[in-house]
Amino acid sequence: MPRTLDASPVAGAPPALTPQSLALLELLAFVYLQNRRPDNAATLLEALLATGAANERACGALALAQLRIGRPGAALTTLERATLRTRLEPAFQLLRAQALGALHRPDEAAAAMAAFVDARRARATAAPHA
Repeated sequence: MPRTLDASPVAGAPPALTPQSLALLELLAFVYLQNRRPDNAATLLEALLATGAANERACGALALAQLRIGRPGAALTTLERATLRTRLEPAFQLLRAQALGALHRPDEAAAAMAAFVDARRARATAAPHA
């Protein structure tokens, strides 16, 4: 039977998750999101983020889960943390617009939505036509 946790190199530190375990957490969170359980998804994704192993996709999924459970401020913070590591993808702009709208910040929400539309338009014109 394969182990899901590696022994920690530091005495007293929690065991490190394997890459397979991290991928399984992300997959399970996605399943929870797809089955209308954003609270469970958020819990898993927050744990994944706490390990430092969360990628851009996991951060976006966490922001979406936070929006769905009525935590737009947390979603905005998650998105801001994610953008410190990478450029803001169009989907993140859309999530940002939704969070700002839920926080009653219409001017910023409109700007984020305009950035989303511009980014999608730029991506569509840059893509080769089949």
